[in-house]
Amino acid sequence: MSQPPQMPSATSRPGQRLASALRDLASRQASVDETLQAAVDLCVELIDGCAVADVMFLRSKQSTVPVASDALSRALAQAQQQADGGPCITAALGHEQIVVANDLREDQRWPDFARQAIELGVTSVVSYQLFLHRDDNDRFGALNLYGSGPDAFDERAIEIGEVFAAHCTTTLAAAIAQEGAAAALETRDLIGQAKGILMERHRLTAEDAFSLLRKTSQDRNLKLRQIAEIVTSTGELPT
Repeated sequence: MSQPPQMPSATSRPGQRLASALRDLASRQASVDETLQAAVDLCVELIDGCAVADVMFLRSKQSTVPVASDALSRALAQAQQQADGGPCITAALGHEQIVVANDLREDQRWPDFARQAIELGVTSVVSYQLFLHRDDNDRFGALNLYGSGPDAFDERAIEIGEVFAAHCTTTLAAAIAQEGAAAALETRDLIGQAKGILMERHRLTAEDAFSLLRKTSQDRNLKLRQIAEIVTSTGELPT
């Protein structure tokens, strides 16, 4: 006997809608910001209880909101930075992968932020950690959903938010990989130029020129790229 068709999961239709939108953006070679903007706009459209959505980045203890569905997001980000804490910062820093604040009027975790958020008309928040990337400066991110009333997000809404966060993470991971590859190529070219300058000035082999750059980097406690930048801009090793 054939089995009756299964009903789609609660998250399938929003997930399919987002995936379709992202495929369309990819076919048009949309930027990372355009892709993330589409995601936050769809959060507001498809997730029950979501009045405002944004993506927040933290870097060197400074928060930025590159994409948002509403200007209110930037005020909320500023409120968290002033309060030195909030659900979005907690999620972004990876203390919890999903942070839920059902009613900021009763939540005691971030009293300073809660007071400002309530004044701005926000009572519920769900934040999802997006990614963690370490380089010269720590960089973190979170997808944030804001509701105007208490208990704005039920279990289904939170699950759908996870689908959106996963897509955002994939987009950011690809962008970071591309950014890293471009930076690596630029660094390689810069070091190559510095080696050429040293080879010409000091009549060194390529191997000896690179060894000199590396030794100077260690002696000066500077990155090899920084030494190469000095050589290419001044023609000399730092003294």
